[in-house]
Amino acid sequence: MGLKFKQTSLVLMIALVAAICISATLTSAQASEPAPTLTLIYGNMRFDYFDEPLAAPDFTVSEDFQKRKLGAPIAERVKLIDSLVSGGSERKDAVLYCFPLLGRVVEEAARKVTCEPEDAEIRFYPDRRPMFEIKRSSPGYKVNEQRIYDDIYFALSSGLKRVALSVDVLKPKVTAETLAKYTKRRSSFSTSYASSSEERKHNVALALSKINGTVLNSGETFSFNKIVGKRTEANGFKTAKIIVNGRYTEGTGGGVCQASTTVYNAALRAGLKITAVSRHSLVPTYVEPSFDAMVNGGGSDLCFKNDTDGPVFIRTLCDSTKVTAEIYSSALPYKIECRSETLGVGEVPEPEEFIDIERKYTAGMQSGEKVKVSGGAPQLKSRGYIIKKYPDGKTEESIFRTDEYQSAKGLVAVAP
Repeated sequence: MGLKFKQTSLVLMIALVAAICISATLTSAQASEPAPTLTLIYGNMRFDYFDEPLAAPDFTVSEDFQKRKLGAPIAERVKLIDSLVSGGSERKDAVLYCFPLLGRVVEEAARKVTCEPEDAEIRFYPDRRPMFEIKRSSPGYKVNEQRIYDDIYFALSSGLKRVALSVDVLKPKVTAETLAKYTKRRSSFSTSYASSSEERKHNVALALSKINGTVLNSGETFSFNKIVGKRTEANGFKTAKIIVNGRYTEGTGGGVCQASTTVYNAALRAGLKITAVSRHSLVPTYVEPSFDAMVNGGGSDLCFKNDTDGPVFIRTLCDSTKVTAEIYSSALPYKIECRSETLGVGEVPEPEEFIDIERKYTAGMQSGEKVKVSGGAPQLKSRGYIIKKYPDGKTEESIFRTDEYQSAKGLVAVAP
């Protein structure tokens, strides 16, 4: 029994010595890593401030150190802060005057916490459903330095060790709710090309495909020629009928003016500001007088400006019989309609006959027999009106253009 007791006592003594050694080790480690004087906290982030003793590097600045009490206890420096604030100093300046190293910690916290807000974004997919995809906005955050130094002063004067960072929330300029209002269909306009040749249909559809998906931000201007590009074979266009100097003839890109006219009428009905438009020399068959938009590579362009406060989106559609242009943006407070008025019509000139040497139109016909190739057109003067119809029944009508179209001789082919 005695031996067993001695052995037990020995084990207990060894355990006690080990515990004392571990305690001494922990105490040494703690002594080598002093606790921070103050900790700034934001979420899971911690920013520690250690009130390190400061000494003047030489006698030339020692007086300033004493004046600022940089080596004095915290309580004395807090009193100096009170005195400085009473004398008219800002609290932030007074705190940094007595605790200059605090500025580094606050700056680090501000750098890691601050982030700019992200605006909502809208993406337009005209051939997909849904057409619009909106990425939501996210707020930003910024440390409020004025309040931070007020809170730091309070902690120093009260003996507190922790300070929650004062952070301001920065709101994004553009939210998803703001962008959603620009997804309303403002207008839609269609024209028929059912009787056109396949080459002409190809040109109209190709031009509109280049416009499909166009986005105009506020203040931007649409240019048909810039978006569609040159009407050349290299750019994909084919030969079809075009109007040149009051006559129908063959040309690369024939039919493109129907595309520009369709978009033009959609822009009119969307209330957008037309900045450039030209009429044809002849009245086109696919739209009423004063509602056509002739374009060419010689300077005639269709242009309109997005004078709204948000984006404008253009969608185009083509099938075997008609083409359509749609414009989306914020809803108009009224409905827009257009009206064409004919002011005068001249006589149709006598048709012009020509010998069809190549038998392009008179194949199988006897010599001297005739066939009508194209009809003539009278000289015509017209006027276009814009009509705004409000929900309360109020109507506003205004003239926006007046045009004079040339007369054209019909063509009659004579078999040679």
